[in-house]
Amino acid sequence: MDDIFLDKNENPFDIPESIKYQLLEYIKNTAMNRYPEKGLPHLLEKIGNFLGLNGENIIAGNGSDELLNLIIGNAKGDIVINTPTFEMYSFYAKNFDYNTINIPLNDDFSIDTDSILSKKNAKLIILCSPNNPTGNIIKRSDIEKVLSMNIPTILDCAYLDFSGEDYIDLIDDYDNLIILRTFSKAFSMAGFRVGYGIANESMAKKLRGKQSPFYLNLLSSKMAEIMLDNYSIVQEHVKYIIDERERVYRNIKDLSYPSHANFLLLKEDIYDYMRKNGVYVRKLPFMENKSRLTIGKREENDIAIKLIEDYIQSRE
Repeated sequence: MDDIFLDKNENPFDIPESIKYQLLEYIKNTAMNRYPEKGLPHLLEKIGNFLGLNGENIIAGNGSDELLNLIIGNAKGDIVINTPTFEMYSFYAKNFDYNTINIPLNDDFSIDTDSILSKKNAKLIILCSPNNPTGNIIKRSDIEKVLSMNIPTILDCAYLDFSGEDYIDLIDDYDNLIILRTFSKAFSMAGFRVGYGIANESMAKKLRGKQSPFYLNLLSSKMAEIMLDNYSIVQEHVKYIIDERERVYRNIKDLSYPSHANFLLLKEDIYDYMRKNGVYVRKLPFMENKSRLTIGKREENDIAIKLIEDYIQSRE
């Protein structure tokens, strides 16, 4: 049996061949010796239309990681994070020698709103919903309390498509909000590295002004446009993953927390056990006694379920 990789929260579905051919046609008819259009306004407009906004509300980048790096780099001060969460927040903060104020999540993985509200001198707050690696969403009322501090706040929504929870309407009420989303997860485009931010026009313009004029290559930006035109395929894959997530959870709930993302947080670190049996899960730097399982295709999930069921039985 080939190794099964359920460790990076990737979409198990590749982009369909028929859609790849659309990119090939674009390649055949496009001059590759020319730079992309400065600022990629067509891509920004297309993303904006997809969201019911306009291109002035959008900033795109080489993965949402690049946008994190850009925003954190311009924070110029203490940054609030809520661990356990995505480890790249602290990684970028350290790169700029900024102090991270870590406010641990509550036992139910909700954010400690009162403690965040006490950090009035922070220069940036980062929230993640659904949170990676816990998989839970943050209550809208808690997000609004944090935003009321009027401190620049990133709301990382990389896994939003699997949750059914959206926060875009909040950009009309909070000038300090920057929502980050990505084409890597639901859109099966991890290899293309395209992410985007959503903010009010003033904030988005300010951030775009700090980017280089050619921040994405021709192929990545075009593939994003093509996938937006084929969103029904994305929706089919998302539904499949959600259905599989719930099925896997029902079978291993003794060892798993519920989730609104495309992964499950496991209550024990079973990395070594799973790897010995050909399945890779994720070790977690902020949660040494736990691990994370990405939802794959049904046949991959069946193997993971059987291994975890055997693991649970071996403890009894």
